[in-house]
Amino acid sequence: MSRQKLNVKKLAKVKKRYGLIGVIFVIVATLAGSYVEDYLSSRSAASLQVFETNGIELEPVILKRVVDGDTLVVTNANREEVRVRLIGMDTPESVHPDQEKNTEAGELASQYTKSVLTVGQTLYLEYDVQKTDRYHRVLAYVWLTDDVNPDDIATNMLNAKLVADGYAVAKEFKPNVKYSSLLKQLESAANNER
Repeated sequence: MSRQKLNVKKLAKVKKRYGLIGVIFVIVATLAGSYVEDYLSSRSAASLQVFETNGIELEPVILKRVVDGDTLVVTNANREEVRVRLIGMDTPESVHPDQEKNTEAGELASQYTKSVLTVGQTLYLEYDVQKTDRYHRVLAYVWLTDDVNPDDIATNMLNAKLVADGYAVAKEFKPNVKYSSLLKQLESAANNER
């Protein structure tokens, strides 16, 4: 509230020069400036809040780019770039620095993820027990819609969609195991269809 601490000398000069109307103007401008600043900071804080739908907390983000089948770069409400690692599943490598580790299946998974998503698309992150990994990536389940329903997981959650469509395998990364059994069921179903 430093704006509200009015400089007494400045007020005295304003009063001399412009009279009482000048003093009132300075006070009103100072208070209005504080009000606007408080209002704007409360609005940006509200936009950063996670919201809940069907009992699931989601954080909206904007897709900036797809790194590979299971890694994205998004922009959060703070306009920060965040690297997101999809959890509960794993895709083969396609952009590993050691070229020998990259596979055709990894490239297919990467292309599939790119075909499902659009740069600028709003995605919704759901967190599990750990929010980041040792590489400082955000760990999340990525929902394609904010109307989440675990019954529609195979079509509305990117992690599950990759498993259900055969581009990823279900993989537990403890302690992040919220959807492990569902993802394993989707993997079994995908393997049975082949």
